[in-house]
Amino acid sequence: MRFRRLVLSVLAVAAALVPAVPAQPAQAAPPPVRALTFNICGNVCRHGETAATSANIAYRIYHLRASVTMLQEVCYSQFLAVQARLAPLGYRATFAPATTGGHCDNYDKKHGRTFGVAIVARGTFASRVIYRLPTPYGAAPEGRVVLGATVRLTGRTVFVVTTHTTTSGPNLKKQLNVLRSWLAPIAATSPVIFGGDLNSQPQDNALDGFYNAFTEANRSRVSPLPTFIPIPRKIDYLFGSPGFLTPAGVARAYTGYSDHCMYLGVFR
Repeated sequence: MRFRRLVLSVLAVAAALVPAVPAQPAQAAPPPVRALTFNICGNVCRHGETAATSANIAYRIYHLRASVTMLQEVCYSQFLAVQARLAPLGYRATFAPATTGGHCDNYDKKHGRTFGVAIVARGTFASRVIYRLPTPYGAAPEGRVVLGATVRLTGRTVFVVTTHTTTSGPNLKKQLNVLRSWLAPIAATSPVIFGGDLNSQPQDNALDGFYNAFTEANRSRVSPLPTFIPIPRKIDYLFGSPGFLTPAGVARAYTGYSDHCMYLGVFR
């Protein structure tokens, strides 16, 4: 018993001599990701007009404090103007040509009257990919692409993807299946934001795979915010990978020049 008391007293003294380790401060959460998607209808609705259209889009991106913005139906000339306005404010942008817009400015020999999709980010691009979406069931009047970019934002890196699918029919279902098969495995292991005009409503079965693999910014599949104006309905989406991006709120804005609303989703 005496030996046991001696051992305990020695251990107590030794413990007292060990310097206290200061508690590590909790790591601050990265800033929320403010994701914006907008089909600007730059060819049909805006007839390719550049100055006023790009000025308004750049103004809204900046004042909405968008971390990443996904644009669809944007003429290349409009993209260049948005890019030029936002570059001095710390934004970077990338463009993917999809087809030719008859009203778009014939800005340069490389792109001509091209229009397509774009990503604008308040960060840097680590890489990007462009794929053409399949149209196996007859010739499509308009080409469709998907644009993805690995974006380094403050505190985190996100794979941002945008597209504008075909309007209807079997090609639409095929394109959505291809997108889901590509993106769902990536979203299971890393932060992904997938947004754009999917020409589908939330109740459509073709979107089941996206709602299973992602969390939509609006959360509600039953009564979400409409984003298409002529016939109020939701066809624009912002999907975030669960476990990495948690929806914190949504908003929409009418611009007066597009048949779509700007759709903003905040992810934490």
